[in-house]
Amino acid sequence: MTKFLVETHHLTKQYKGRFSVNHLDLRIAQGEVYGFLGPNGAGKTTTIKMLLGLVKPTKGSVQIFGEDIAENRKEILRKTGSLVESPTYYGHLSGYDNLQMIARFLGLSDQKVEEVLQLVRLSDAADQPVKSYSLGMKQRLGIAAALIGDPQHLILDEPTNGLDPAGIREIRELITRLPCDSTLSK
Repeated sequence: MTKFLVETHHLTKQYKGRFSVNHLDLRIAQGEVYGFLGPNGAGKTTTIKMLLGLVKPTKGSVQIFGEDIAENRKEILRKTGSLVESPTYYGHLSGYDNLQMIARFLGLSDQKVEEVLQLVRLSDAADQPVKSYSLGMKQRLGIAAALIGDPQHLILDEPTNGLDPAGIREIRELITRLPCDSTLSK
């Protein structure tokens, strides 16, 4: 029997009698890149929030690394990098300083900050205040923040939001390259 990195069983979320997600059964193996497609309001972000334990399902369950997110959320999130909707940062601080705070919290070196900034091609703007960043630059910063802890698993909600066509291509290439470069799954 194949062990899946992410598995949902009858995952359901209702808001005021309306189904946002209705009995989703999902299985994602280690190293797979998996995406949700659908119109606004189709439940993509709600599903991602349930995968991260940010929203409690009405019914069903989520297992990540073979463990139930409702029972082992902290342990699962230690191994998971995420970007959900539009990330918020300290606007008066630089991108570097924002990432440095995360790195210090995780016990990581400044070198790791430089690595992820380079990976998302934000090194040239690293010393600028985040309030001067475009939407696309903020998305790149969010992806860098998701990657900084060397997660075993990565969940990104609309990672190309606000990027120009060249930036979209770069981020898609990065996302598809990551499982080959590490044990990471998107």
